[in-house]
Amino acid sequence: MRYVFYKIRIAIVRALIIMLFTLFVWILLFVINAVIEKGAVKNEIDNFMERGEFSKTMEIQGQKVDIYKVKPIYDYEDATTFVFDDSLTSKYYIGSTTDIVLTTRNPLRMYPTAIVRDIADMGAKLAFAGHSTINISDDGSLVMECVGNDEENNGVRISEQNWVYTEVRYGNDAQTILGLRIKNIDEETKNNICTDLKALEGKEYNYWIPFYSKNKYYCTDLISRVLRKEKIIINYDWFYTTGNDIIISNNTYPIFLCERIEDGYFKIYYLSED
Repeated sequence: MRYVFYKIRIAIVRALIIMLFTLFVWILLFVINAVIEKGAVKNEIDNFMERGEFSKTMEIQGQKVDIYKVKPIYDYEDATTFVFDDSLTSKYYIGSTTDIVLTTRNPLRMYPTAIVRDIADMGAKLAFAGHSTINISDDGSLVMECVGNDEENNGVRISEQNWVYTEVRYGNDAQTILGLRIKNIDEETKNNICTDLKALEGKEYNYWIPFYSKNKYYCTDLISRVLRKEKIIINYDWFYTTGNDIIISNNTYPIFLCERIEDGYFKIYYLSED
């Protein structure tokens, strides 16, 4: 009997070692991949910002915000559908149906252990892996997302978009928000994507991100897998889907950017034909 228990303990220890080694390798590959992609992401964002023309200064949540409009110059850039409303009566939604919104916000910013918070924060900034949503309404008011850090409602869900208000409210702790649009997408494809997304409402969050789960998702994974059904590939390296992957994909382009310049001061850039 002792021998049997001994063998069981050995098997458990081996399994744990394999799991920890796999996790270590995944983290190492994640960091290497993110570092390689970081330059391309910066170029994409810088190009968008450099084309911005100052429009006005306004106040949101008590914060000063300079607004810049970016005119389309590429044949795939479409500003005919809603991107952003900078009026004082606006709720500051971002984008239209199937537009993707990303942030570098730390997904574990409320976690009690400092080292876990710090690691998550580094990963979120390095790979634009804070959180992502995809719009399911023409005015950008509703998004589909998959969350794993909510106390009451984790998994795939429909939410009201609150990106600008949320990030600007954080002031000194606010992170970058980036809106992306899918190139040359037609209405039928948009409708198919929204239908597929809504059919997944209530699916569980995949906390074991390195391991594929057929019926569980994480935020970028949800978007990537649904778009793949329509043959829209936004994860070119087929590794863990990060915000970096989506940004430098050949199938997306920037339409919105919100950056904190300093405490109490933000800049917003958005695609506009005006």
